[in-house]
Amino acid sequence: MPPASDALVMLGGLMILGFSFAPFVSYRIVTRPGRLTEYAVNPTAWEWTSYLAPLTWFVILSGLFLLGLGLSRALMGDRLLFTFRISQLQLLVAGYAASILIGYAMTEKSVTTGATLDFFGARMEVNSPQLAEFGWGGVLMLIGALIALIGALLNLFRLPAFTGRPL
Repeated sequence: MPPASDALVMLGGLMILGFSFAPFVSYRIVTRPGRLTEYAVNPTAWEWTSYLAPLTWFVILSGLFLLGLGLSRALMGDRLLFTFRISQLQLLVAGYAASILIGYAMTEKSVTTGATLDFFGARMEVNSPQLAEFGWGGVLMLIGALIALIGALLNLFRLPAFTGRPL
């Protein structure tokens, strides 16, 4: 049984990875303004969109690293890895993921959607800006990053109630 702090780090990494397949942002596209023909677009964190990739891919990789670092610390202890302790690397990776996801949640995301029309040889582009919202998958990824950050802080400060080992 891993210590509670390592379990929190691994749970946070698993939430980041698992909910990256859920809608990261969402926005609606209206095809005919006078009618109710609109549809929702919900890109995930994996998609190549101008404001998502490749930064969201680094957050997903940090979720994988958190899983590996939590498992490594639970099995082998707080050893040195690249001249850092594993608990220090956990804090660095969890802090990175949380800061990027907080930035995504707080920024205003706008998407320009449009269509290209050909009419008697003349080309016309119609664009309309859409305001995107932070999706529920992004919110749960952010919660996972904050859970991992709490677990990493508990590991770094070595509180005996949470690590399962005496000081």
